[in-house]
Amino acid sequence: MIKVGITGCDNLRAAELVRLLINHPDVELMWAIDHSGEAKRLDHVVPGIVGENDLVVNDDVPHSGVDLVFTCDARGRQSRVLESLGLADDTRVIDLSGSHNLDHGEDKPWAYGLSEMQRRVLVHGTRMVTMPGNAAVASLIALMPMARNLLLNSPLDLRVAMGTLGFPCNDAGHPVTIDGLDAEQWVAEQRQEVAMALKLCQSSFNQPVDMSITPLGERRTLAVAARFSCGVDEEMVRQLYEQYYHDHNFVFLVDRPIVTADVENTNKCLIHLEKDETRRLLTVHAVMDVLLKGSAGNAVHLMNLLFGLHERVGLSLKATGC
Repeated sequence: MIKVGITGCDNLRAAELVRLLINHPDVELMWAIDHSGEAKRLDHVVPGIVGENDLVVNDDVPHSGVDLVFTCDARGRQSRVLESLGLADDTRVIDLSGSHNLDHGEDKPWAYGLSEMQRRVLVHGTRMVTMPGNAAVASLIALMPMARNLLLNSPLDLRVAMGTLGFPCNDAGHPVTIDGLDAEQWVAEQRQEVAMALKLCQSSFNQPVDMSITPLGERRTLAVAARFSCGVDEEMVRQLYEQYYHDHNFVFLVDRPIVTADVENTNKCLIHLEKDETRRLLTVHAVMDVLLKGSAGNAVHLMNLLFGLHERVGLSLKATGC
């Protein structure tokens, strides 16, 4: 069994992670910490798990006796929290806090946690993994086959639509902060992350990346429409996507517009291609659940890779169907 701890257990992504981990057949959740410091039952913090777990949050237990720690703390607190735990040198860490990105120093201790880009790295002794932002996840999944084939040679227009669980708004409909950033700062960070990741995949990539974000009615859904010039015909593009993702467990190409029920409450990212041959424009639509494939589900997927488990273990989840 993989012994696991969670820090920052007082937000939506942490709650979703708990729900996955307590039902994972190869995981034992040993402890959880939130920022209140007050001892309380985990099922008082995480809705929907009454009768499934009797763990106490902030219980006075040793925090070093685990194989893996998920950090879900507020941005910037992660390093201090890890230092306070006194973890063994071989303890693995998956950071969901957004405290790191692709540019994190010369020694680069943090591997980038996107399996569709870094799977070989993640299965070979990686200890510390930083999670991408959820808009970056969908954008990069939409663009990775083109980047790997050196076909991103025009400006990129990324239009992100995100449900209220990821893009909260106040009663007047105006967006409030996302992960501690205002909407403009968050978009700028996600745009930079996408550009840096694409540069790693296609060294010749030097095109401007424009990103916009709008709220979406469906609470859990995140959708990206990535539009760019493409001189390759539609059938060839389809083959490139099918070849790239044929051995990936959670990304699927579909030949119709994607509906919410296709992805909600699953760890899937679905892709739909739309080619305008007249204007030589390709639009790649990528749709996923913002809390699963965009956050907690991706974190469990990464854990499975780090510990040599099948990628789908604990992630055969139920779609809404309506």
